[in-house]
Amino acid sequence: MTNSGENICSVTPGLWKRLQGDGVGAILARGASASFVVAVVGAVMAFGTNVLLARLMGATQYGIYIYVLTWINLLAIVCHLGLKTSLLRYIPTYNAKQDWPLFRGILGHSVQYVVLASLIVSVIVAFIVWFIKDRIGIEHAVTFWIALFLLPLLGVTGLRQAVLRSLKYIFKSGLPDSFFRPMMIIVLSSSFYFYTHENLQATYAMGINLIGAIVSFIIGTVWLLKVLPEQLSHAQPKYSDREWLMVSLPLFFMSGMTLIQNNTDIIMIGLMLDTEQAGVYAIASRIAGLIVFGLTAANTIVAPMISELYSTGQYQKLQRMITLAARGIGLFTLIISISMAIVGEYMLGLFGDEFVNGYVPLLILIAGQMINAFAGSVGFLMTMTGHHMQAAKIVGVSALLNIFANAMLIPVFGLMGAAIATATTTVIWNLMMLVYVWRKMSINPTILARI
Repeated sequence: MTNSGENICSVTPGLWKRLQGDGVGAILARGASASFVVAVVGAVMAFGTNVLLARLMGATQYGIYIYVLTWINLLAIVCHLGLKTSLLRYIPTYNAKQDWPLFRGILGHSVQYVVLASLIVSVIVAFIVWFIKDRIGIEHAVTFWIALFLLPLLGVTGLRQAVLRSLKYIFKSGLPDSFFRPMMIIVLSSSFYFYTHENLQATYAMGINLIGAIVSFIIGTVWLLKVLPEQLSHAQPKYSDREWLMVSLPLFFMSGMTLIQNNTDIIMIGLMLDTEQAGVYAIASRIAGLIVFGLTAANTIVAPMISELYSTGQYQKLQRMITLAARGIGLFTLIISISMAIVGEYMLGLFGDEFVNGYVPLLILIAGQMINAFAGSVGFLMTMTGHHMQAAKIVGVSALLNIFANAMLIPVFGLMGAAIATATTTVIWNLMMLVYVWRKMSINPTILARI
């Protein structure tokens, strides 16, 4: 026993020292660990927030709230113009090469473009909602108008997160929106209920969400300003708008198609069935999203590392990093998938008895997300290495197929049809990207690659 204890003590300092190093594995481990902590905090907070809101609002009001919020998240991707992903690609390169003028240039123009796009989209959508308010109902309309104030905040927040991730400040990139925003929603919605003793309406819930977004935006902006390289303040900005736009536009298209892929089912259920069913399905979809917890956490640090290693020609280190990430993602995905399948019905029941109807769709979505996770970081391998056009085509075809499949299956099978359509198309685009990366880039993104 003594020898075993001494061996552990002798190994631990060495392991700790290696984790503090500058190697690919050490950077990946630190970044993925920080991202995992933030993701866990965010998942717990989001789950608690949604349970609380569903309980305080009821299925009908919650359905209105989550339906409008889904549309806002879709519009936010439009407002990003692909620049969020472009920052992940270019800033690690500019930072590694100490090209401060281009660093400052892309940062400044990205904020200007996103703010302008957010304001234009908000005005257009506000008028559209005004013209259809009699058909959708005044409560839907008011909830939409309140939610539109989120667009500029979400747009700039996405850029801020991308910059912090590019600089490997993973913890600071996600914590404001994973913790502070849902915490504000929990505190304010609970206070409202205990003060009024009335169910929370969708309009009030969206207003509370807006306050939480403002608080998290302020915190995140302060953190970003503190960690930006000091050299930026002395650099004269240099612009390469043509190059940035040539990359951003396909990424913009891809981001939009990805969001359509992820939200088509909820939106079409709301259109073809009702918002209450959309709320039930949305909860099942969010629980299934926990399956890609490991993939999301790993990609937070993997994406900028892909850009940095590929742009500097370190291809062997790139394959090693991708393989290490894939093995960690695979192990986590297997464990969490089995756990979610076992306790999924209980988790749905926490939101209310009517939400248990989402259990079978949940199991189908879990299967699709497992394939998504096992395929590894194929999307970022393509977008961070100049293969963004091919990635955009794959995702675009998948999104169109998803719309068609949902339109065909929802009227026949209801929520289960939506789950089948979404899971199937998720598997298709992941397998297409996997084959492309393997054949065209000579990179194996799965757990089977040799280190």
